[in-house]
Amino acid sequence: MLNLAYKLEDELIVGSEVYKLNLSFDNVIRLFDMLNSSDLEDYQKAHFAMIMLTGKSFEKYSIEDVVLFLDEVIKEHIKNEEFNSVEYDLAGNPMPVKETEEEQEQLYSLKYDSDYIFASFLQAYNIDLIEMQGKLHWRKFNALLNGLPENTKFMEVVKIRSYKPSKHDSSEYKEHMRKLQRQYELPIND
Repeated sequence: MLNLAYKLEDELIVGSEVYKLNLSFDNVIRLFDMLNSSDLEDYQKAHFAMIMLTGKSFEKYSIEDVVLFLDEVIKEHIKNEEFNSVEYDLAGNPMPVKETEEEQEQLYSLKYDSDYIFASFLQAYNIDLIEMQGKLHWRKFNALLNGLPENTKFMEVVKIRSYKPSKHDSSEYKEHMRKLQRQYELPIND
């Protein structure tokens, strides 16, 4: 969560060494893509992740240590537990939050909804996310994403995906919403 009283401290401290972290939103999204890739072994992912985040090799550390470092970076700098209680899977997608006994379905994907996110940031904030690559911090990106107005395409799609029929809805409206939900459905198993 952003704390407006303090600067963002993007560092990993290991003993006496300080590693500056690259937490631009695009780098974090690429990190999620790499961590979700089936092309690499898990031990390779941890090393590559640390290179992506710091620009430094972590070969002098054991794989167990590198995994611990990566877990710490994700927990302290990338996960967003306090802000809307959103947690992310390795692909960068919000993890479902349990509602009573049922799990809530995933409402958006940073990967598949990137066009909607791009258009919505441009519409709401006049921010071109392509031009902001390497500049816009991951936490700022999340704060802006979570603060998008309802009249943006991204929020409209999220609202469609989250729709649950009510007994007060007409059958025509329910059918219309089911069609929209099929149209905007996220791919399964990705």
